[in-house]
Amino acid sequence: MNRNLPVRRQGGGKGWLLMLALGLLSCMVMGLILVWSNIERMDTTYFINMQQNALRERQSLQAKLEVERERLLSPYELRRKAKDFGMREPKPGQIRRMDTH
Repeated sequence: MNRNLPVRRQGGGKGWLLMLALGLLSCMVMGLILVWSNIERMDTTYFINMQQNALRERQSLQAKLEVERERLLSPYELRRKAKDFGMREPKPGQIRRMDTH
């Protein structure tokens, strides 16, 4: 027998094909994970922006309401409203003070 001849293995050609298929499958899975994570990041960013806009709107409304309250409680406005309702300032003997304990 000639010992210098290469020995052929059975099924040796399928090993690299299996590794190639596993490599491609892992690349596809990693690509899908990357796309999914980017979609989740964009969704989270959109939600954060919506909440920030809602917060700004509420803060603006609160500031406007505080200004309106201060305007309505101003002495000038109270005198004007009292005059519209027929009220007048009390006479010296009409004021009663009560102590609270």
